[in-house]
Amino acid sequence: MTEAAPAYPETFALDTLAQEGPAERGFLRSAWFAAGDTPADRVLIARDNEDAPLAGLAFDHRRIGPLSVKQVAGSYWPFRGIPLAPQASRESLARALRALRSEIGRIWRIGPLRADDPEARKLLDGARAAGWRTLERPVGQIFEIDLKTLKQGRTWPSSRGAQKNRWRVRQIEKDGPVTIRGFTGSDWLTEDRDAIAEIERRSWVGQLAQGGDTKFADPAMRRYWEGICADPDLARMIHGMIMTVADRPIAFTFGLDCGPMRYCIANGYDQAFAKFSPGRVLLYADFEAAYERGIERIDWGLGDAGYKEGMGARPDAEMIDVLLVRPAILAALLSPLWMRG
Repeated sequence: MTEAAPAYPETFALDTLAQEGPAERGFLRSAWFAAGDTPADRVLIARDNEDAPLAGLAFDHRRIGPLSVKQVAGSYWPFRGIPLAPQASRESLARALRALRSEIGRIWRIGPLRADDPEARKLLDGARAAGWRTLERPVGQIFEIDLKTLKQGRTWPSSRGAQKNRWRVRQIEKDGPVTIRGFTGSDWLTEDRDAIAEIERRSWVGQLAQGGDTKFADPAMRRYWEGICADPDLARMIHGMIMTVADRPIAFTFGLDCGPMRYCIANGYDQAFAKFSPGRVLLYADFEAAYERGIERIDWGLGDAGYKEGMGARPDAEMIDVLLVRPAILAALLSPLWMRG
């Protein structure tokens, strides 16, 4: 019997940092950075004076204008991040990053990330103390639902919203029996991913030029989400729902449960049923199920304020994209180009 090859120390370090850090950042595991068509091609572990891991920097390479720079790897959503040890401080991170300056290079990028994330701020403060200037450009504002407060106040969903949803379901049922099934990354089937891809192709997003930002109709993105499920811990974080009418899939939800937070990665619906809002019906079901699992907050990403606020979401943190540059004179030269996007 052939023994399995040992895992790299960097893999252990990334997984340990993600596990020991805040639950909302628990998805930042080695498999998160290794999946997909553009996996991390370099992992650096910033360590303290006792050689204990402080931060895991998983990089791929991207072009920004004429420059090829290291960029923190992983999916664009819910955010790109670096797992940190609970004991990491601005000072200890500065020392550890300073020791890696030649390996990290003069320019690197991290984003999008939440501007109010204490872990991200700690990292950026440490990087500045280690000699990098941070060029921060806004990406947009996240919408978030404080589900726990709304549910405990018995104000979600509103009686009018619940009544409207029941009416929508009755209208959809005129085309056949309506079923809603849930899945996780641990038990989903190929048929589930195929169904989501079919819905995406029939959605307004899938009808945009070049297919829009789809997660399963896009083969590369599908491989990414399938790939991270090689890690059982990440697979358990994936939750979603699919609505069908008769045998036709017409709406889906897809996201990550991380501690008390649910990140909505994607949702969509078949445009043929747009009149009766199957996407909204399914989102209510998704959020109800999330609350029963112990989810307290819904991070709903950027944009689409109207229908999100109608379901109880409110503007929350800003998302930023950050370029880290040294020395200062190079940062001054790159700043206008970076801020123009």
